[in-house]
Amino acid sequence: MALSVSIIRTLSLFPNGVFLQWELTGAVENGPYLATVFRSGSPGGPWDLLVDSSPDLASFTDHFPLPASPTNTDPNQLSLSRGLFYRVRVVPPSGPSAAAEVVSAVEPLLTGRQRLVRRKILRDEYVMLSRLNGVEVAVLKRKHWGQRCPKCFDPYTGESMRGSCGTCFGTTFVGGFFDPIVVWAKRSPVPVQVALSPEGKAETAFTGITMLDAPAVRDDDLLVFLRDNRRFLVRRVLPTELRTVTVHQRLEVSELARSDVLYRFPIDFQAAPRLFSP
Repeated sequence: MALSVSIIRTLSLFPNGVFLQWELTGAVENGPYLATVFRSGSPGGPWDLLVDSSPDLASFTDHFPLPASPTNTDPNQLSLSRGLFYRVRVVPPSGPSAAAEVVSAVEPLLTGRQRLVRRKILRDEYVMLSRLNGVEVAVLKRKHWGQRCPKCFDPYTGESMRGSCGTCFGTTFVGGFFDPIVVWAKRSPVPVQVALSPEGKAETAFTGITMLDAPAVRDDDLLVFLRDNRRFLVRRVLPTELRTVTVHQRLEVSELARSDVLYRFPIDFQAAPRLFSP
């Protein structure tokens, strides 16, 4: 399968930034994947280079200063006539000949009115989480491509041979997770789910998490609450959508035991970037 890249989130951090997130498919090579990010005012360019050949990258936050100067080349989200476009190019370990790239506008699937409604919903949700019932949580995206773990990866089964590996943390990729992104989220209990098994009733207790739509969360991603350092593994994602575009995410997560290897994953709570700011 040929390598391909898709942009799964283009979130306007109105009025002075844009958050991008992408995923790879067909990333079966062992080694670093180098990401290059460009920005333009039109889908055909010319393109401004933002990130050049960075490994271990699955998202990027484009911050630009305010107020924008009146030149035509400066990004400006206050304009009604100009849009912003981003191009992501990923080069696999085998070299540029197998590179993949994609171009996307910011919030491409919504019309102008729908885009404003979505931003209003996100703003209201952000105010509620940041000022009333939310706490800061670090989102760590699980790696699905990159350098394989030299200590525990079995090339025949494609699995980790050590559940407590401190190099890949059970993911089979060196480092285990991408750099954390801190967002606001609400944590609440979910009713115990009861299922029948040959041994009898099996009860499963999950915790519910409500957060904004970025970064996009998948099963087996790691959530770390900064206030108490409790760590949860994502088991199920239930997005809320506006015209097929995600507005916020409801997650079902399970708490990890304090003896779990993921508690050894180092996180610098002070240095971790905050995606949303007042």
